[in-house]
Amino acid sequence: MARQPREKSATGYYHIMMRGINREFIYRTLKEKHYFMDLLKNELATCLAGYCLMDNHVHLLVNAQLDELSLVIKKLNIKYAMQYNYYNQRVGHLFQNRYKSEAIHTEPYLIQVLRYIHNNPVKAGMIQKAEDYQWSSYREYLGNTVLISEHYKAFILSLFSGNISELVHFHQQKDDFEYLDTKEEIERNRNNLAQDIIAGFCNETGIFNASIIKNEDRYIKEIILRLLDKTKLSHRDIARLLEVNRGIIHYIASRRGSKQWGVQ
Repeated sequence: MARQPREKSATGYYHIMMRGINREFIYRTLKEKHYFMDLLKNELATCLAGYCLMDNHVHLLVNAQLDELSLVIKKLNIKYAMQYNYYNQRVGHLFQNRYKSEAIHTEPYLIQVLRYIHNNPVKAGMIQKAEDYQWSSYREYLGNTVLISEHYKAFILSLFSGNISELVHFHQQKDDFEYLDTKEEIERNRNNLAQDIIAGFCNETGIFNASIIKNEDRYIKEIILRLLDKTKLSHRDIARLLEVNRGIIHYIASRRGSKQWGVQ
């Protein structure tokens, strides 16, 4: 099957994600992370607006022409993989397939993507606050730049009127939108959102034990509707999460919008 052409961004910004082959780590030591950071500085210094190094994948926010970007990412990957394979006595590909990219068409979405990138280790449960993580660009937005472009840093800060406190507040706001990421991260984020929805429902109704939900028709119907409307979980995943038969999920989904239920 022929590769689909990459979508061109209206703003010039792209969200890039690369992951290790077979879900393998791409960084095992601090030395390897520092080497990758050096490559970012050497290869992407003029176009890098954000980054976050995780154990088995990396997020980048860049502003570049598509053709140039592909060449630079390919060069960076080859250099890093050669060094990694040498020190770890391995052969073969390190990164899975070609990098994934997402075109960013608006300024509001640009800062949402940057927030998601910076909060990746928070969502993964690695740290409590984005500023606690050493391997992302968040600290650079709060202080001195190390890798990211001064030009793009200044532009993004201008979207907050140059006020760093507004940037910090924005990063602390909850965001349940689904962004480009690994399959495992997306699944974890979906499940975390579902757990938040269930917890919120329990607080609203005064239920102290979530297991009560599945024994009350009015509760199970409402929570299933909320999960169907607010998450991208499959019927199977919702059934497993609530410990109910999948047929119940199918039935309620098919009745969504029914006036008989009073659901508009």
